[in-house]
Amino acid sequence: MGKKKEEQGLETFLKSEFLSELNNETPKGSKVLEKYPLKAPFSYANIIQDLDTGSISYQVDETKLNPSEEIVYNQLYRLIEENLDSPENIEKDFGFMSFVNKILKENEKLFQEQPLASIEKVKYYLERDIDGFGNIDPVMNDPNIEDVSCSGILTPIYVWHRKYDSIPCNITFEDEKLNSFVSRIVFRAGKHISSAHPISDLALQGNHRISVLYQKEITPKGTSFTIRKFKKDPYSVIDLISFDTISVEIAAYLWMLMESKMSIMVIGSTGSGKTTILNAITGLVNPDYKIFSVEDVAEINIKHQNWFSLVSRVGFGNSGEGEIGLYDLIKSGVRHRPDYIVVGEIRGSEAYVMFQAMATGHGGLCTMHADSLESASKRLQQKPMDIPPAYMALMNCAIVIRRVKGQDGKSTRRAISVQEIKTSDSYHNAFKWDPKTDYFLPQLENSEMLERISTQTGKSMDEILEEYEKRKIILKYLVQTGVRAYDKVAEFIGKYYRDPEKVMKKIEYGV
Repeated sequence: MGKKKEEQGLETFLKSEFLSELNNETPKGSKVLEKYPLKAPFSYANIIQDLDTGSISYQVDETKLNPSEEIVYNQLYRLIEENLDSPENIEKDFGFMSFVNKILKENEKLFQEQPLASIEKVKYYLERDIDGFGNIDPVMNDPNIEDVSCSGILTPIYVWHRKYDSIPCNITFEDEKLNSFVSRIVFRAGKHISSAHPISDLALQGNHRISVLYQKEITPKGTSFTIRKFKKDPYSVIDLISFDTISVEIAAYLWMLMESKMSIMVIGSTGSGKTTILNAITGLVNPDYKIFSVEDVAEINIKHQNWFSLVSRVGFGNSGEGEIGLYDLIKSGVRHRPDYIVVGEIRGSEAYVMFQAMATGHGGLCTMHADSLESASKRLQQKPMDIPPAYMALMNCAIVIRRVKGQDGKSTRRAISVQEIKTSDSYHNAFKWDPKTDYFLPQLENSEMLERISTQTGKSMDEILEEYEKRKIILKYLVQTGVRAYDKVAEFIGKYYRDPEKVMKKIEYGV
């Protein structure tokens, strides 16, 4: 408790010290729509709108080092380099800031003349530049940002903001600094990039995903990158309901399917929210089921105890020897007898193995780039996936997710359809989104999947629909009580799997 008070006292002191250093002036002809801390008291985000054009930009307001602080920064940087065996040792033994504090204590006479505020500012920059993401570190600390992209030297960084969509930022990279930044980031991820191998797609610290094009080998503007940010607190199915991405009815229906090990495919364009949906609905899986996830770059974040995560490996040298692709991973995964195989994205021969696994009773979850189930079906039946038409019905359900314009003009995500797959070219709309009313129209009267669950369980359709209504009650209860954290939602759903009567009594009577 004392330590927490001490930290709060230090933060209050630093805020008062740095307040005058921040650029609090609004550019002429503009207004500040929003201001919030990124890493207080050192960096803040200002959302600014040009009053003439109406355009919106993202401004990072960051305290700067003065000349004497830059000297201290360089001294500490050199001491860290001299004492640093490997980044792994820092992470394992101390954590970066603990390591810096240790260096400061060992050399306290060298820095005893420096004000506390200056030392804290230098520590912020050291953490930003060595352990963080350099210039863009403030943006990477913003939970509202989904994507960060740089299209070349001396061009504004663009960010995708959850509230304001794609907007330019006041951060740019110079030529050498951009190459140095990308090389360092890629090297830290244990990969290599060069003029000979100018394309890289990999996972960063914190499981963020970066795609890099290096120097001017394939892009005239020089080195460029796009970072897809990974949310530390993944969205749950309750979040999706709250955002109106799906309805309570859709979530309850998907829950029924997941319990019966039915296979679901999430279809959409880049950035539509496919992986977010995939992550969220895995929280509906029975906690006793075993899940295997297979990806090229780790993006799936499942809070499930019996979960195995497999990631593909690039081959060594020009021959590609030692490469382990999704095809090999799925083949290996099937031997471990999972209840569900989750594939981050199907696009090649691995799709055939996945459909084979579904034919033997495994449930399947995957994403696929397409704008509709019809186009996805055509892609699946052509090379390189080559799924026979007779196998298409093994994928029981398809969710088509799309980024659409809301009534306020801002982009939002909607599951525009949830379709049951009867044959390779015959589908039933279980739910369809109406853009005029922003309402999900249910059409479960002729649901083949619910009929199949009825046949498998020996229950009548009335009993199945009664169970469906119970699932809706549970999900509405979670929404109304504000239980949204992924692990809490999964825990509550797990309780229902194990003792449904107790959970329903809790909801009805509060006991």
